[in-house]
Amino acid sequence: MKTGSVLTPYGQLKLITGPNFLDPHEDNSIAPRLLKYSAEKSGGSYARIYRPQRTVAFTSRDISTPGYSEAVTRAEELGFTAVKRSPGGRAVAYHEESVVFDLLSHEPDPHRFINQRFEAVGALFVETFARLGIDTHLGELPREFCPGKYSVVTNHIKLVGTAQRIIQGAWMIGACVIIRNTEPIREVLDQVYRAMNVDMDPGTVGSLEACNPMLTTEDFIESLHETLKNHFELAEVNLLVNPHQRAKDLENA
Repeated sequence: MKTGSVLTPYGQLKLITGPNFLDPHEDNSIAPRLLKYSAEKSGGSYARIYRPQRTVAFTSRDISTPGYSEAVTRAEELGFTAVKRSPGGRAVAYHEESVVFDLLSHEPDPHRFINQRFEAVGALFVETFARLGIDTHLGELPREFCPGKYSVVTNHIKLVGTAQRIIQGAWMIGACVIIRNTEPIREVLDQVYRAMNVDMDPGTVGSLEACNPMLTTEDFIESLHETLKNHFELAEVNLLVNPHQRAKDLENA
């Protein structure tokens, strides 16, 4: 099955670039609102590429884990804002030298192709990294953060983790890549996972800098754009959702 038919079943991918460095709570609300819009309006497929502020994104599973409140406290003491993310898995962290990629689409039967979507998004990153001279593959590392068999890994470090959310009539996959300055991410995830008594090796947290110190954020975003152009009919669009009008009803959606 072709990547395009799995991730953009309606033919076109509406691509949003930015806005960057929004307040983490505002940033975190955009993808769920787009997801709801796409589901209710049969709005098609969207992707957003953006750079965040320092954020630790917890999941419902984390919130129900003993030690969660302490984990939030530790994250905030290290300068990271704690938010609840829509997709599942375990806590992830990113900062101003990271890039976040969200992909979503309306779909009458969103439970179809769950695994195929994970594989397809992973393949997009493998291709993107190959263009930058980095050899990667899909697989789970021992004791990795937010573990999953569709992680994108190389040389015993994890470069990308993906998580998926299903709602009635739509699906969403989120992913993030650390470009450089890995240490703050390792430190905050180590503290967060320790607080929740969840086993994790902070050494699995990787960045593109570890693979090639010369690579920049712009290099990665340009390569990702080229990959998307290879697989999709792209339509560059502006973000129509006002990020300053948070949708309270989506926080528990």
